[in-house]
Amino acid sequence: MERFIGIDLGTTYSSVATIDEYGKPVIVRNHNGESLTPSVIYFDEFNNPIVGSEAKELLQSGEENVAMFFKRFMGDDVYRFYAYDHEYTAKDLSAIMLRKLKKDAEEALGGEIKNAVITVPAYFNDLQRSETVAAGVEAGFNVLRIINEPTAAAITYGISRSNNQRLLVYDLGGGTFDVTILEISSDTIKVLATGGDHELGGKDWDDMLISHIVEQFQIEFGADPTESVEVYNDLAYDCEKLKKQLSSKESATISVRYNGMRGRYSITRKKFEELTEAQLRSTKTMTEHVLNEAGLTWNDLDGALLVGGSTRMPMVENWVRQMSGKEPLRGVNVDEAVSLGAAIQAGVEMQKRVNYNIGGQTTSNQEFRLLGSKKIVDVMSHSLGAVAVSEDGEKYVNSIIIPKNKAIPATEHKNFLHHTKKNSDNDLEVYLTQGESTDIRDCIVVGKYIFHGIRYFSNGETIINIEYSYDENGLIVVNGIQQETNKKLQIEKVPISEDMKWLYDKPKGKSMPLNVIIAIDLSGSMTGKPMRMARSAAMEFVSKIDLNIHCIGIMGFADNAKMFSELTHEISSIESAINKLDCNASRVGYGNDNNPLGNAIDIFKFREDSKNILIVLTDGVWSSQKQAIKSSDYCREVGYEVVAIGFGSADKKFLERISTNSENALMTNLDNLVDSFGSIAQEISQSGGASGLKWNK
Repeated sequence: MERFIGIDLGTTYSSVATIDEYGKPVIVRNHNGESLTPSVIYFDEFNNPIVGSEAKELLQSGEENVAMFFKRFMGDDVYRFYAYDHEYTAKDLSAIMLRKLKKDAEEALGGEIKNAVITVPAYFNDLQRSETVAAGVEAGFNVLRIINEPTAAAITYGISRSNNQRLLVYDLGGGTFDVTILEISSDTIKVLATGGDHELGGKDWDDMLISHIVEQFQIEFGADPTESVEVYNDLAYDCEKLKKQLSSKESATISVRYNGMRGRYSITRKKFEELTEAQLRSTKTMTEHVLNEAGLTWNDLDGALLVGGSTRMPMVENWVRQMSGKEPLRGVNVDEAVSLGAAIQAGVEMQKRVNYNIGGQTTSNQEFRLLGSKKIVDVMSHSLGAVAVSEDGEKYVNSIIIPKNKAIPATEHKNFLHHTKKNSDNDLEVYLTQGESTDIRDCIVVGKYIFHGIRYFSNGETIINIEYSYDENGLIVVNGIQQETNKKLQIEKVPISEDMKWLYDKPKGKSMPLNVIIAIDLSGSMTGKPMRMARSAAMEFVSKIDLNIHCIGIMGFADNAKMFSELTHEISSIESAINKLDCNASRVGYGNDNNPLGNAIDIFKFREDSKNILIVLTDGVWSSQKQAIKSSDYCREVGYEVVAIGFGSADKKFLERISTNSENALMTNLDNLVDSFGSIAQEISQSGGASGLKWNK
């Protein structure tokens, strides 16, 4: 008997649903009788995984081998979680999570389950979707389809509605945010536009509460409670509860115990909303962007559907109410809507088969009708293109073939000029790109194909028609036809080279652009005002740089270093990264063991078409000074420029040693930090570099 389920593989909580014997979607409870399973994994000393509520309780009790929020790192080839002598990728951890969900569902439904539809954030890219499928297969599933989370929620809402509606789905979960605009009719649910941020969710609201409470404790006692892992875990758990309390109460209290000290703090809803205004603003910006992409305004919508547990916060409801002029729609359970929609879609997929199981009964597809079944028309969440040469022949560009928000399945083609030689194989290398900008630096290369069998013509030129097809499951098919012969070319898919710096070769006759990485100290001593001023200073710098020419990347460092935004021209990505900088939310540790210069060097090596500048802001002394000095020597040797800014306990002599020269080292204070960053930006823009800065000190 073939059974099937729908799975909401969430960042903080996951859930499972199926279709009952009456054709209705229902939640499948886990082994503990819960409708939601915490997406948390604990590894014991034998590396046996414990998943769900028990793992979350072990985290709170101080256990360290606990993995959580790994969904945010899906597709990240750098991320690793270490437990004893084992390492796990985000895909590995997701597979463990899915195996647990599968086992519990089989126990609840009384039989083996192989078939599943798994949901993903709407803005997941091709690699992230592929790894989600791979995790499902590794867990023992036949993955029927991958479906976007807001689309799944819309299916749940619209399945029984016959009236025509145009809705905005505002999906704010524990770790991701999606916004989707769709139309519901009597027989169809059609997505019009979608967007989101897979690194923005309720956890980020929790983290801002943590930062505030830690700051209050430091003011009262002069100590940092997050130095204790157990205390930090308790604080994270309590702040999550505090957030939920403030959704129904005007104020709530929280206690922090550390080294015999006890702090008790009252937080009002107003204060909470002030602390998290930047996070809400990020969702506002994305929502307005998606509306613009769809060519719509709030007045064109029949309502906004709130999905995800974090939409219970009154600040979210109030904003949606204010902008839409209508009461938010609450026609679904915000925690269960996604998995229920996935189950409905799984039923639709199973209907296409000869035999499938509903409620324990094997039936033919002629006998079963899923109640309220509708056709689902989803869209591309990202544009797909190819690396091409600009019309002036001066640079590589991203030539979009299938645009974002194109209805899927989609097939599009585009002609490209290819130069050929006599007595040569004339093979054409096609690099598949994903991204919305024509600037190749703002896109990622997700595939490489070689076109064989291209015929030579006497003028040395030929037209190759490149065709992309994208199906409902995110499978990409690439084809090519030589226009002069009208013959389909042989195509070979090959691995992408690790060295892709040729994409950024210096354009002829063009001035060299700047690549600037702003590296902010995220150690524990930066908590509170220092962190707020650092974010403001970074914003000031960005406001004074011409992003049409130059690229900016945002790095955070403590015990480790992390790029919050890769080098890009996109202001929204840069500002979003700056807003996410926080000592307790960064996942880079709380100490000072890292050398950000080494990380910057690794990035700059692939950007040698531009002048590369690193700006470091720190408030303390690094334990890795020797390595940092060694890295600074290398920077001078190859021409990378370093600006070092310090305050508090920073060492001026050390700053001078790691800077390109003494003029590039500055000791300042918090009150002058923003102005200093603005002056540096102006000087860099005017001089075209950071060699011997003469800013207002």
